[in-house]
Parts: sequence; C-alpha cells; structure tokens
Amino acid sequence: MSSPPNYLRVYRKKSGLVQEDIAYLLNLPDYSNISRYEKGQRSPTTELLLTYHHLFDVPIESFYEQESETIRFNLIQRTKDLIQELKKDNQITLKNTLRIKFLEQVIIRLTSIKP
Repeated sequence: MSSPPNYLRVYRKKSGLVQEDIAYLLNLPDYSNISRYEKGQRSPTTELLLTYHHLFDVPIESFYEQESETIRFNLIQRTKDLIQELKKDNQITLKNTLRIKFLEQVIIRLTSIKP
C-alpha cells in the first residue's frame, strides 16, 4: 500500500542531514525504512512524524501539504452541511445551538488558514 505524497525528504535535504542521521536519531538499525517513508512506500510512524516535527520545527501537516489542504477543504464543506442539518426544523435545542456555534467557529478558523 502506498502512502500519500509527503515532504519528509524535502525537509531532511534542506537540513543537510542524510537518511543514516535520521535513522540514528530514531534509534533504527539502518536507514532503509527512512528511504521507504520518504518515497511513500510506507506510511510514516507517529514517532517519525513527531521526530521530524521537533527536529525541523515544522507542523506535522506541513509534511503532507497537499493532503492536508484537501482534508481542510472537505472538512469545511462537511461542517457547513452539518450546520444546515442541525438548523432544520425540530432540531433547534440548547445542545444543538452549542454544537452549531462550535462548528461555525471551526469554519472561521479553517477558512482563515492560508493554503
């Protein structure tokens, strides 16, 4: 199974580090898995993503910029749809009003992010 395109290699190359360095920092026996992660042949582990995040001081979603943008766009659309569902007749309750307010704030936050 192939992973979505990622920018792991880009950040590593910018730093001047080699795959062996990353493998050493992750306490891996060799760098073959780093190569697979960078080529998208294997999905990166949480440990790898958090290591890159701390090492290169970049948000995790920046490793998957294209996929993150698609998810953000779809989430905005689905959030708008959910708000409309919650606003239908016979569904306006205090609980739903709180849910709607939260979801409206989500839309504001997500639409203020520059792609």
